[in-house]
Amino acid sequence: MQHFLCLLFQLAVAALALSNTNVFNFPEYPPPGTPPPNATLANSAAPAPYGISDDPALSKAVLHFDTGYFGPQIELVHAYYNYWPTGVAVASTGQIFTCFTRGNETYTLALLNSSTTESAWPDEEWNTPPAFVNTSDPGYSIATDKLLFVQSVVVDGLDRVWALDTGRPRVNGSTLLAHVPGGPKLVGFYLNGTNFATYTFPSYVVYADSSLNDVRFDLRGTGFAYLTDSSPQRPGIVVLDLATGAAWRHLDLHPSVSIDPAFLPLLASEANRFTVPQYLYPIPPPNAITPFDVFAADGIALSSDGAYLYVAPLSSRRLWRVPTALLRVQPSSENPYAFMLARQAVELLGEFGSHADGMETDTDGYIYVGAPEHNSVNRYDPATGLVEPYVRDPVIQWPDTLSIVTLKSGGNYVYFTSNQLWLGPDYQNGTDLRTKPYAMFRAPIAGAKATQTE
Repeated sequence: MQHFLCLLFQLAVAALALSNTNVFNFPEYPPPGTPPPNATLANSAAPAPYGISDDPALSKAVLHFDTGYFGPQIELVHAYYNYWPTGVAVASTGQIFTCFTRGNETYTLALLNSSTTESAWPDEEWNTPPAFVNTSDPGYSIATDKLLFVQSVVVDGLDRVWALDTGRPRVNGSTLLAHVPGGPKLVGFYLNGTNFATYTFPSYVVYADSSLNDVRFDLRGTGFAYLTDSSPQRPGIVVLDLATGAAWRHLDLHPSVSIDPAFLPLLASEANRFTVPQYLYPIPPPNAITPFDVFAADGIALSSDGAYLYVAPLSSRRLWRVPTALLRVQPSSENPYAFMLARQAVELLGEFGSHADGMETDTDGYIYVGAPEHNSVNRYDPATGLVEPYVRDPVIQWPDTLSIVTLKSGGNYVYFTSNQLWLGPDYQNGTDLRTKPYAMFRAPIAGAKATQTE
């Protein structure tokens, strides 16, 4: 009985204590306060920063707001006052190469020769084909060793310059001609402009309606190149054996390389200040003149050790990867399951939060990703599986191509073009809302250029 009464007394004391405690009296987590710099993208607080109230009491309210900035200070490297740029590639010597779409532009591959000017590279002759339109079939371009439409320029791990020619020049400002074999090609140059290699592709590897978009080089062993075919009709990965010149396809029409029909990018414009449904266009039939509106496999990067190829369709927010060991196996009667094995090994790594354009890798293993919807360059960490912001600035208006370089003069940087792509007439009902100059920026990074040479 005594034990029972003791227990009742303890319960009564506990009940009394609870009755005297405020229900809200408990530790708050996390503790209140302003987050430290770079702890969050909305990383500042100030009294009525935008003058949004005339009420004297409200004017003193300290509001948390998004500054639009994050990460290290970016540096404006180049202003484009002439042509609209897509690609950038930087050599360890500091030479900066860039490329342009081809319509009435007199050159498609160039070298920056000042902070505001460019010149045809390696020279005007290389940039001047005998014609663009095939006279025997006006829906097609021509076969030529000259440069027709360089979509991407890359400096590889041996400091050599590669120009990826789609072979499909634009006509009338908004269409791409179909091509014939000998038009699409991968052309290699030394830094002095000497051509050392040219690879062309058979019609069963690069189709008439293919749109070669970007390329990465694995220089281990005999060497391979991986190219994205961003055609919405038959997207895929083209693999090129640099030693033999043989080429083959993998992942045709796999979700990792295909457009997402439900994708709706969040990009501001004058016509629609919140969203521009710029990729929701009917897919045109094969082998036809193609509206320059939809893109499938676009961004591409090799892991720092060359073991994985990372890929992202432009009209999607998803990131994928596939082992390069399987891509290097050519589907054939000797390897009848190569195509299927590569498809089965594809991994979905999740979403970026933005669709991704250019991608690059550093020696720390980070995959840097241009994020047009964020006005930023983000990075994916394979060690954690997380995408994290790296640099963000309101002047980053569609980061297109990325290039990582370790300069002989010192420093590691990620360079990127900012070309306002979504404001072009292809996406604004024929009206050009872009504003010159277009820009090239760079930001410092800790890791060095991943060369994939050994």
